Amino acid sequence: MILKPLLTWGALFVVLGAVLMVGRFDHAEGQTFDPVFDFQVTPLEPETPSDTKVNLDIPEGQVNFRATINYVPAEWGIVRGDAIPVGAPVGELLSEAVLGLINAACNQKLPVGFDMLNATIDRSKTVSFEDLDGEDQTGEREPNTRDFAEDKDQNGLADAIDSYPDFLDRVVDAQPIRRSAGITLVAGTPVLLQFLVYEPGTLIDEDIPNDEELGFPLVTYLQNAGDPDIVPAPGVITDFCSPLVVENTTLGVSTDNPDTEADESGVTLTVNPTDGSYTFRSFGFGQFDADGDSYENGLDTCALEPNVGNPRIPLDGDLDSDGLDQACDPNDDPNAGGTNSDEDLDGYLNRQDNCPLDPNGEPADEENPVEGETNQADEDKDGLGDICDPNPDTDDGEILSLTNEFVIDIGTGGGSPGAPPSEEACPDCWRPGEGGEDGGEDPPSEEGDDDGGSSALPFIIAAAVIGVAVVGGGLLFMRSRSGGGSA
Repeated sequence: MILKPLLTWGALFVVLGAVLMVGRFDHAEGQTFDPVFDFQVTPLEPETPSDTKVNLDIPEGQVNFRATINYVPAEWGIVRGDAIPVGAPVGELLSEAVLGLINAACNQKLPVGFDMLNATIDRSKTVSFEDLDGEDQTGEREPNTRDFAEDKDQNGLADAIDSYPDFLDRVVDAQPIRRSAGITLVAGTPVLLQFLVYEPGTLIDEDIPNDEELGFPLVTYLQNAGDPDIVPAPGVITDFCSPLVVENTTLGVSTDNPDTEADESGVTLTVNPTDGSYTFRSFGFGQFDADGDSYENGLDTCALEPNVGNPRIPLDGDLDSDGLDQACDPNDDPNAGGTNSDEDLDGYLNRQDNCPLDPNGEPADEENPVEGETNQADEDKDGLGDICDPNPDTDDGEILSLTNEFVIDIGTGGGSPGAPPSEEACPDCWRPGEGGEDGGEDPPSEEGDDDGGSSALPFIIAAAVIGVAVVGGGLLFMRSRSGGGSA
């Protein structure tokens, strides 16, 4: 079952044209989950490539995303990945996140940016996310450089661009139509962001609708979140909270390509459908708040008891600054030994530990192979570790849900969906029966750097940016706290 860890990093999409948003919000007293979106697309003509710019704003005090899944209408023209040069730039994602560092209050602003490139969809040519060889491209020992961030063939592209990260198949075992990837350094640590689009009807997870009529499912991956083989590990980023501001710009045509022949005319990435009205759908959920004090479990410094202070403000309700609010801190007196930043001595700082008062941070090793089963384990993925969760098999906290339908008019609109762009307007667009495990042959393997590849869809927005903001560990750490992901 991969639904909750996967969707925590799920993708939001960018809609094209004039937007009508119909939203439904459910939240407990004190909680708010009401993100603000703004969309700009140029141009809106039928059967024409278009650039898209989208802004996402989660105001301070709101809970962050737990899960999103989104669908693009099946009529949209999506150029197949094997028709786009690997390494072609397709857009840029910028964000400003608020993090808590090394057990401190969640109030450190961090700007994060990704240059998104077309990445191969050849699943036979893989690379590990982990540092398996401990060497760089020259063969020299280079520990702490994960394989995906290396450039073994020295072609100027990180291996996650021209090879397929093997963990993707462990999360969603299906052939994507397209993939884009960006790598940025945060505190010297390479962070990987990927956007993947799958065929309509692809089963992403048993609990996610996979009706073909919904359109193309879009999935965002930050680092290797969702990988069932992840081993949690401590890191320097111990919280990730609102406010969050994200700006994602994607291109309808890529002009700065590795293929010199493509530089003159550019390579089309996405094409508007014919004249008509189209509906994009988004399903989103906020994070849980077990005690109803407006702080989600991952941020809450006393997740099962209402806080005295605000975890975003230094020393507020935490006089000894140990990362525990006095509502549950066994000793909050800094003059009487109450400054233990790892109260249960399990290797995880209090603010990143999903059971800060109960040891559950023993990773598996050769001497203790079983310990990894309880290392920050969180079966229901509610942000509370199993060892201290009063209901380890049931989510603790109200479900904050958001359902949006975005009605997009292309051309005159016409009030009903039109059709995909014609073969003439988009000869390389994906058509039913082309590619994928359920619809024909998989795209061919690359013979060189310019064969095969993909790019981010112009309607993919950075909800991953919820992940983006946590680069280096933020959201990742939230996954570490709940039994998945590590920085």
